[in-house]
Amino acid sequence: MVILPLALDALRDPEKWDKEWDTIIERQFLSSQAPDFCFESMLTEHQYGPAGVDQALASYQGQLASTCAVQRNLTEDALGYFISRNLEAKWMRAGGDVRGEHILRGMATVCNKARNLNQARCYTPELRLARLRLDGKVFLDLLKSAMLDDASFIPATPKYISHRHWDRFEAAQGPRNDTDAKKMALAEVLLLRTKLICHVLQFTLRSFFGLELPEFCVVKEHKSIQGRKTHPLAPLHEANLEAALGPEAARAYMKGDKQGAKARISQRVAHCSYLGCHNSEPTDGSVKFSRCKQCFDLMQRQVLYCSGKCQKADWKLRHKAVCGKPMDFDAVSVPVVHPTSVRDADTRIGLPTNGFRRPPGLVLQVTQLNKSPTVDYYLYRDGNEQALDFGQGTYEQDLFRAHREEAMTSGNRGCVALMAHYMCWMIAGETPERAQGITQNMIVAQLAREYDFPSLRGEVLRMQEIQNRDPLRRPPLHRDTSPYRWRRAIEGTNAFERVVTLD
Repeated sequence: MVILPLALDALRDPEKWDKEWDTIIERQFLSSQAPDFCFESMLTEHQYGPAGVDQALASYQGQLASTCAVQRNLTEDALGYFISRNLEAKWMRAGGDVRGEHILRGMATVCNKARNLNQARCYTPELRLARLRLDGKVFLDLLKSAMLDDASFIPATPKYISHRHWDRFEAAQGPRNDTDAKKMALAEVLLLRTKLICHVLQFTLRSFFGLELPEFCVVKEHKSIQGRKTHPLAPLHEANLEAALGPEAARAYMKGDKQGAKARISQRVAHCSYLGCHNSEPTDGSVKFSRCKQCFDLMQRQVLYCSGKCQKADWKLRHKAVCGKPMDFDAVSVPVVHPTSVRDADTRIGLPTNGFRRPPGLVLQVTQLNKSPTVDYYLYRDGNEQALDFGQGTYEQDLFRAHREEAMTSGNRGCVALMAHYMCWMIAGETPERAQGITQNMIVAQLAREYDFPSLRGEVLRMQEIQNRDPLRRPPLHRDTSPYRWRRAIEGTNAFERVVTLD
């Protein structure tokens, strides 16, 4: 029998709590069989009978949405640290003891919040403190793998964090998951893995930069639902504890578990069920949200709304399909676009393709551009941004954006070089007042960072040589522009005098 460290001990004695977890992960979970063990454990949690599976299904959409929101929040925070606070260099310079202090603080604070997050350490061998603190690059690589490729909206599904054992296990399931309980068990394990890793990363970074740790609330269940959640295997569990620990230690363990559960339940709050609303019931009990009568009377589900407006909006968005009806996994797992994330597909830059991973600087650029779709590119000087706009609906804008889309989705270096040269060429024609201190060298340095392209300077100079050989002095971005169109585009400008010269 595997006896898991208590969530209550995460803050009461974090060093001891972490050592106990480390021993368990070392012995039980760092093997190819670990996913099977975690899957079977979660499956047992859901197989209390039909009510257990139904409650898991009923809460799944909320878990999915909250995991996506946590991942977006982590990405927004991390972008600020990478770009404005020089995270990478500062984290690598910090010693292992300093890194370990902040990682442990973040991990203990998160796992103390909820029993399922504490248990989720079973599913996250990535969070072994010894490895994360010893090599700063391991933590930074994990952070980058957890960050979204675009933080301008909350996605409908999370970006799951790859791990060789989990990836192999998930791929092998397929026909084996022939019941809702099995599908739900695997889905919830993967969600909890993602959520715990993202929370720990975010809390660690906040601690590292001396900021207040973020607050997050666990959803409060209705007392009638709480009363039905007594595990029918509890007597057997207690007997196993006594056999493993002895009567006295088993009683102390169960007492601590109940104390922790009581403390956590007292901190839970009830939330409005509509995805686009962040309201929760006041802790003083002055306001009670209304619940969906159909769901509660027929299925004993707790679906709360702060207002009739939110209830109507949620009905159209997702609730109509499940209101008062038995649930199945296929119905609740359909991705739902977050109402605050509605976007114009014609202007949004796409997600990466063919395994391309956007560096943090490029994620920030994509995020900013998707929030401001009329801007063609953002250039930065001393923390201030300057928006480039080639003219709404113009040929020049369409041409630039076609290369921008290819560069940002595939990492195509040819497109990056063409864009960099063209922006340098454009800046060369601006007055100092309009250029606002932006120089050609700054443009090349910025794009070299954003695309992890250290040899970009040489490629831009090569683009200039190509332009010099062109009789019409067209920048290579315009190499397919007809002579007639080109002459009309540069009429009345100093285009023939512009040269890209990098110091």
